[in-house]
Amino acid sequence: MTAEDEFAGCLAGNLRAASRTITRFYDDALRKSGLRITQLAVLAQVRRSEPVTASELASPMSAERSATARDLRLLEGGRLVWATPRTTDRRAREYRLTDLGRSRLLEATPIWRLAQAQARDCIGAEAVDALVALTISVVEHLPTRPGAAS
Repeated sequence: MTAEDEFAGCLAGNLRAASRTITRFYDDALRKSGLRITQLAVLAQVRRSEPVTASELASPMSAERSATARDLRLLEGGRLVWATPRTTDRRAREYRLTDLGRSRLLEATPIWRLAQAQARDCIGAEAVDALVALTISVVEHLPTRPGAAS
């Protein structure tokens, strides 16, 4: 292997390139909804788990708490989610979808479904299924912090 080829098979680099590519693909499809795929994912997860704190939301999304809190603040500013202090811990904020957030998520869902179908058609259903299984395996098996045991 030459020095130029050494990193061609880098899992991190290739997954990041694929992530950026698919993010652009979904963002382009969702543009008319006014949401980006990251916002849609957060809204869907809030709906699934509400009421939910930023920390509780970050974990199933394999995201940093601070990044999730920032995303939630942006969605709150857009009146798509609202927060209240948690009754058992007033320092924690619990997030819920607003009526507008539910409406926007509902409106964006068919657009997302179409993008999902188009991606499956472009990549191939078997390859998509294998890729989804592989990414789930990566999340489940690799430590989330450097030096952490798996």
